[in-house]
Amino acid sequence: MSGVLDQLPTLIGVVVGGLMSYVVGALTERSRWRRQQEIRWDSQLLQAYSEYGHAVKDCATRYQRFAAHRGLTNHPAPLEPTETELEQAADMEGRRSALVEALSLLANAETAQAVQILNRSVWHLEWLARGQLTGNPSTWAQAFSEYRAARAEFYRHARRSLQIADMGQVREAPWPPPWRPVQDPSDP
Repeated sequence: MSGVLDQLPTLIGVVVGGLMSYVVGALTERSRWRRQQEIRWDSQLLQAYSEYGHAVKDCATRYQRFAAHRGLTNHPAPLEPTETELEQAADMEGRRSALVEALSLLANAETAQAVQILNRSVWHLEWLARGQLTGNPSTWAQAFSEYRAARAEFYRHARRSLQIADMGQVREAPWPPPWRPVQDPSDP
């Protein structure tokens, strides 16, 4: 009996060591799995943000070119809203709208709110550019300024959700550039 009692601390040490090894291994594996999932979802979210931002810019540029054709703004390549061009704009809008679905699944509440505001500002540009709202160069300039602010806010929230360092206050370059004598601040 005394032989078993002499070996009991050793047996307890082996059992406790084995349990601790198992627990540490399980916790390490769980932590590794979580990191992999975060990287996976961050990658998906970055792609969704990038694709959506690109689609928004495509739409805004197209609407700006339509607006230039209507005399609401200056653009080096005004675009007449023919049936073909309007169809292409509708396709671009459909793509932008579809990309919102991924953001609805992946983005946090603040970024989702910024997406909604940005969508509304793009629609405002569209309605002005297509003549669905009465506009003039001043209303276009205001709508375009609101679009740019909404776009900057979207990117600020997107960066924050991805835990990318805040860029701080970025001073916007003057527009138009000094080499281009244009008075309209909403030019591309």
